[in-house]
Amino acid sequence: MQFLNPCNDVAFKKIFGSEEHKSVTISFLNSILEYTGDQQITDVQFLNTEQKGVMPDKKDNILDILCTDQSGNKYIVEVQVAGLEEFDKRIIFYGAKTYVMQLGATQSYRTLNPVVAISVLNFTYFKDKPDYKSIHLLLDKKTHTHDLKELSFAFIELPKFNKQEHELISNEDKWIYFLKNIRKEQQIPAPLNNNEFKAACQAANRMTWTEVEYNAYENAIIAADDAIGKINFALKEGLEKGREEGLEKGREEGKLAVIKELLDAGNLSIEAIAKATGFTIDRINQIKKNL
Repeated sequence: MQFLNPCNDVAFKKIFGSEEHKSVTISFLNSILEYTGDQQITDVQFLNTEQKGVMPDKKDNILDILCTDQSGNKYIVEVQVAGLEEFDKRIIFYGAKTYVMQLGATQSYRTLNPVVAISVLNFTYFKDKPDYKSIHLLLDKKTHTHDLKELSFAFIELPKFNKQEHELISNEDKWIYFLKNIRKEQQIPAPLNNNEFKAACQAANRMTWTEVEYNAYENAIIAADDAIGKINFALKEGLEKGREEGLEKGREEGKLAVIKELLDAGNLSIEAIAKATGFTIDRINQIKKNL
């Protein structure tokens, strides 16, 4: 049995972002966010992941997964394979934008619902935190009470998760083990061979994929590898140049060179380039116009 990498963009959306596997998404969200009792999510509706700028001159972006639960609460789930500087600012932007976009011109503020953003990172971002999961809330500085519940953020740093199969106890353990390790397995691990975990494993099984789906999966791997390789090479050159012209300017020029090369090649979407480089879709479209 061959399992595909669930942290690949195409695979992640197939497993966690489809009506067919809605129960997988519900279990994942409840587990990671530690929802129990009346707080538990019982249903989700998947929403359009393309977010237009709230004003004509503002940024567009595309999310990996966006859904709403039975109470109207919104959930963003993003997977990021390669490290990006200031990723926290990016996910805060996504959360704030999702919150703002709920409100129409004639609607009352009372119609706004909380937004929760979950980031699955295949790299270490919070280097001073030993735990593999951190949940960030808006708290009162003095009392630490959680009065403002409109925005919250969860980060899962896969490199920090080191539990072995026999150590998997909670559903959270099992989901994070699935994300990090299922592609290395030859059969469904015993702790995952039931309920939503089994459904997720079956969705990741290469034999359940059509050739069109698998080609998209492979193309995503190739595109990501090419982009990361070119970015790293350009950043190295940019850093060298930055020693003479200023570090930030060197980095910026390195990334610009990569973006222009990727646009010229034409084998990577604007959205994929944006995700790989950290530049906005609007910025990349502007670069493309100026080529």
